[in-house]
Amino acid sequence: MPQQIAQEPPALSLRKVSKSYNDVAVLSGIDLDISKGEAIGLLGQNGAGKSTLIKIISGLEKSSAGQMFIDGALVNLRSTHDAQNLGIATIHQEISLIPKMTVAENLCLSSPPRKGWAIDRGALNLEADQAITALGFEIDVRSLAEKLTVAEKQVVLIAKALRQKAKILLLDEPTATLPAPDVVKLFELLKRLKNEGTAIVYISHRIDEMYEICEKIMVMRDGRHVTTRTIAGLPRQEAVRSMLGGTSTTNALNPAAKWNFARETKPHQPEEAEPALEARGIRDGELLRNISLKVMPGESVAVTGLVGSGQSELAACLFGDRKFTSGQVMVGGKEIGSVKPRTLIAAGVGWVPDDRKSQGLVLNMSLSENFSMANLPLVAPHGWLNRNLEKRMADQAIDTLKVKTLGGTQHVGRLSGGNQQKVVVGKWLIAGANVLLLSEPTRGIDVGAREDIYKEINAFLAQGGSVVIFSSEIEEAMMCHRIYVLGHGSVVAEFDQGDTDIDHIMSLLR
Repeated sequence: MPQQIAQEPPALSLRKVSKSYNDVAVLSGIDLDISKGEAIGLLGQNGAGKSTLIKIISGLEKSSAGQMFIDGALVNLRSTHDAQNLGIATIHQEISLIPKMTVAENLCLSSPPRKGWAIDRGALNLEADQAITALGFEIDVRSLAEKLTVAEKQVVLIAKALRQKAKILLLDEPTATLPAPDVVKLFELLKRLKNEGTAIVYISHRIDEMYEICEKIMVMRDGRHVTTRTIAGLPRQEAVRSMLGGTSTTNALNPAAKWNFARETKPHQPEEAEPALEARGIRDGELLRNISLKVMPGESVAVTGLVGSGQSELAACLFGDRKFTSGQVMVGGKEIGSVKPRTLIAAGVGWVPDDRKSQGLVLNMSLSENFSMANLPLVAPHGWLNRNLEKRMADQAIDTLKVKTLGGTQHVGRLSGGNQQKVVVGKWLIAGANVLLLSEPTRGIDVGAREDIYKEINAFLAQGGSVVIFSSEIEEAMMCHRIYVLGHGSVVAEFDQGDTDIDHIMSLLR
């Protein structure tokens, strides 16, 4: 009888890993296997649970349930130090090098070679130089980290991880800020590491990268595992479809299937009025490349694409919350000379950011106070806050928007996500804004809250207001009069609603 050869255990295995915060599940029963010398891509929209999963694998957070195995052995990570000792290294999107220290000092920071009590500078530089050279790069290890390119910094971090004998490399959006030539160098390095047996977990919103570097893709949605397949067994368009949750717009649980701004309202035509807001040739020197768009009075315009394509960055630029290196912003046909939030607010533009908790609200303040923040001239006309006027304004907004609350004095932080979003949208409606920039306006909120927000947007359009919706949900984008599709910071297509469909837009997403 032939001898049976034992199969080598995976470098990393997860079994039924779950994570909850205050009884809210963000990961539910995740299984994962990755072999030595293999790369697996984690694909999913923001909120899918990718970052939480990486935090658990790297020891930054502890799972609420489930098991983790390294080389077949059950492990219990209590810290990132435990993970590093087991050969797990994480390279985050934010570069974590100390700018005023040399490459060698950064690379050997955790355990520098010593001569007695003192650091052995000669051995330090030699060891760092050997680590960099082994990866196929030439970097002066005596230069300060702040002098390096972003790609060189990534190489130093990888060399640092390998010096710590990393067997499993976790990469979170490693190419987000890299120019194309540096991406090529990074991929050559990752392929070499795979050949040497390193297991790689790769997070990116750029699907094409996964198909170049990974053997398998695991799709996640709403904290759950959707599918894990080989690259050959998962066509790109099907990967996008799995990530977004299908293409059905007839689902009764999806309010976007019911609402259609283009059907309900009719915008002003160019010969009748100036654009309510127009952007010309916006570049930010990092992601956005020569973006132009416009929205007419009474018109809804969608800007859609995969997360990471530039929607949020563009919205922040248009509101003056992010600097851009070239381009113009026009409101009502007049150029805004100083594109800052104060100037845009004065011109009648309001912005609902995608991170409502940190950018759109002050959680430890009341509903009334949050409503007032965008309306100080209204509630404090002579420089003194009129509390009675503030209360009446808040009560009216709460009633109109159907905010479920104990009253205007309740802290916003105690509201549900959907009701918090109503407050963010409502403060601009009260302020009399003419243009609303809405970044992911219904992300993470329930069906009822979506319905209420869509109703208010529709009413705003009917009164001649203009809306630009920045959304990675194609069904939501398809509600609008016109749709811009972004890819890697550029406009790749523009359609009137009736000239495209969901499948066509999906085919353009990269």
